[in-house]
Amino acid sequence: MLFVREGGQSEDDRDFNIALEALKRQGCTLLVTGAVPEYVTAQATQRLLGDPHRDRKRLLVFTDASPEHVERSLPPNVRRNDESIEIIESVGDDRSTPPESQSIETSDCEVGRLQDELTRAISHFDTVSDGLGAAELRVCIDSLEPILEANGRPETVRFLRGISALVRGVRGIEHVHLPVSDESPVVQELSPLFDARIELRKRDALVAEQRWHVPGHDITTTWSQL
Repeated sequence: MLFVREGGQSEDDRDFNIALEALKRQGCTLLVTGAVPEYVTAQATQRLLGDPHRDRKRLLVFTDASPEHVERSLPPNVRRNDESIEIIESVGDDRSTPPESQSIETSDCEVGRLQDELTRAISHFDTVSDGLGAAELRVCIDSLEPILEANGRPETVRFLRGISALVRGVRGIEHVHLPVSDESPVVQELSPLFDARIELRKRDALVAEQRWHVPGHDITTTWSQL
């Protein structure tokens, strides 16, 4: 998750990388914004779930996703039935979880149920790892919109605070997708709950870009290719 420009690092780049390393060591939560196509969201998730060749425990929550989007969100060579991954899906009557998967189905986006499943999964990964290392656990919530619609703002805020505490407690990295403009009032309201914000955009038919906001270090990066 280091950020390096072509031609070497500037002083701003070095400050940003130092801030990222600090977040990785202590555990952090990230809000991912931007009204972008699903493939851009999936691309960002792949990167944030970590290097597929390193030991990672991955926990994904999908609240309104097709099976194709779930598959596209996984890092290369990572399969949904791997022991190091668990997927929690909120599914309707017209969709079901593929057989022989590690997925857990839940019928709605009620935050109490989701928090129970996340708590159980994090505890399981911590136990089987005999204590998770820094940045070993990667958590994705995709997307926050159905959770907000089903539970309202106060309950969602309590849910986010509870899950963030669990993730930081094992020094994990959590990212939460909120696919709306970074300037939306809901983003401004929820941003203080997170350590940093990643803004996504699609510049043209081929190029997806990201820009990081790390208020604790007074850093906003320039746009860079995702």
